[in-house]
Amino acid sequence: MAEAAAAPKKKGLSSGMQILIAMVAAILAGIFFGETMKQIEFIGSIFFRLIQMGIFPFVMCTIITSVGSLTPQQLSGNGLKGILVFVVTSGIAAAVGIFVALVMQPGAGLENSKLVQEAVFEAEASTVTLQDTLLSFFGNNIVNSMSSGSMIQCIVFSVALGLVISSWRNSHDGNCIVYDFCSQLAELLIRIIRAVMTFAPVGIFCYVSSMIGNLGPEILIPLAKFLLAMAVGMIIMFIGYFIVISIRCKLNPFRLVAKMLNMTVIAFGTISSAVTLPIAMEDTKKKIGCDPDIADLLLPLGMPLNSNGVAVHLAVTALTIAQMYGIAFGTGQLINVWLISFMLSFCNAVSPGASLLSMTMLIPALNLPMASIGIFGGLEYPTGAIRTTLNVDGDVFAALLVAGADGIDHEVFDAD
Repeated sequence: MAEAAAAPKKKGLSSGMQILIAMVAAILAGIFFGETMKQIEFIGSIFFRLIQMGIFPFVMCTIITSVGSLTPQQLSGNGLKGILVFVVTSGIAAAVGIFVALVMQPGAGLENSKLVQEAVFEAEASTVTLQDTLLSFFGNNIVNSMSSGSMIQCIVFSVALGLVISSWRNSHDGNCIVYDFCSQLAELLIRIIRAVMTFAPVGIFCYVSSMIGNLGPEILIPLAKFLLAMAVGMIIMFIGYFIVISIRCKLNPFRLVAKMLNMTVIAFGTISSAVTLPIAMEDTKKKIGCDPDIADLLLPLGMPLNSNGVAVHLAVTALTIAQMYGIAFGTGQLINVWLISFMLSFCNAVSPGASLLSMTMLIPALNLPMASIGIFGGLEYPTGAIRTTLNVDGDVFAALLVAGADGIDHEVFDAD
């Protein structure tokens, strides 16, 4: 008797959907149980540490092998195009943030509120100049750069080593022991990251529920307009990207939204570009069909250098604070807001909690009260969730813009 045909395996929930469910449950738990949820924050912190422990070597190895695998002609073409896209889109993002804040006036009417009057934040002010920003790109010790979390310095080193490897391989018939080592190490690290990501729903539930419980939903009410202004700025950027990409790359924008949904939800849930990078790279190549050489080069580079969400966030935050304290900005000051938000977006750290450091540079540079950081310092999760989605998706958009219609496998993109 012939064996009965095996029943088809049921397809489970995607990782993005699991994280989304965990987030909803975490928000409800945080609201109902309050500060009690603070007791499980350490579990979420363990999850993020496990992810982050391999991110720096993974990013470095990926960039080294991506740059090292390219010919000088390919590198100069795709690399320069990508950097140009990063600069242009970051400038546009900062301008969008200013426009939205001026139109919506999220901080107006709060200058005499209890929220502003009781705001306290003790910290040493940091100033930022163009020279300081450029100098911070270069470290004098790669080990120190890795231990201190200086992602841009690590990327500069990785690009330099990748360039040397590219030249070496071109003159040695493609052979290079260091290239092979970095390639295999990147593959091993991505397996560790994938294994840890299976516990993402649990880690994110613990992290988000503790944050909501500690923050309290009542503080979000007077700042709802600020969060809405941020969201509107992000939506404007998304709409612009989808229109341009649908024209340049000849892609159905609605299908593209569906293809990017998983990475978007993960970025929203983890509030970390670094955590989302491996998933974004895999989906960009295997779901969207982007040229692997372009995706492997530009997505890791874009993680610290193409933070559109940060540019929007900082511009909206600066004007919101000025409005809350009744400070009027003229044209020259608005240009200063745009320039500083634009510059700081290139110094973006890639893990949760990074915005506090940016604000200690942004606020004094614009002569705004340092106490205002006390208002926004506790909003790391809601603001991080909003901006990280654009940070991550913006890197994918940049890769697609560089790839164009010819750099995308349309059979992969059209497949279910």
